[in-house]
Amino acid sequence: MVLNNVTVVALQVPLARFGTTTAAARNLLLPLSVTFALGGIAMALAATGGAVTATVLLTAAAVAFTLAEMLHATVSWELSVALAPDTVQGAYLGVHGLAQSVQRTFGPLAVTAAIATGPAGWATFGTAIALTCTIQHRLVRKRLTQPSLSVPPVTVSEH
Repeated sequence: MVLNNVTVVALQVPLARFGTTTAAARNLLLPLSVTFALGGIAMALAATGGAVTATVLLTAAAVAFTLAEMLHATVSWELSVALAPDTVQGAYLGVHGLAQSVQRTFGPLAVTAAIATGPAGWATFGTAIALTCTIQHRLVRKRLTQPSLSVPPVTVSEH
């Protein structure tokens, strides 16, 4: 908890600067997918070593998942607003909020399943989230070529 809070306080604003445009937010999706995958792999490997190895790997996983959470917040907010057509931004933000509610509902179940499954569960958990980020990276590319973006000269992250 302390590591998570200190990391967020220290890095949230600096990391948000990497997503100040829609294209930058899209480009963050690939490092985000790697960060999620590394977090899952570190969690999986933590079960295979001794106490020192487990401590190092669990700390690395906590940092990786915290960084991923911060990058995800930057990416998801920017893309949910910037890619919405002007006439339906409210609907897009509603879906964005709904997605967060779904995450809060099913996230604990997914983590519990990863814990119950053991190392393979954590590797699968990180890889599955990484895969969704990679797919989103591909899908968003098509939308970036369309001229009708939310607020072209100023993005949400610049406020």
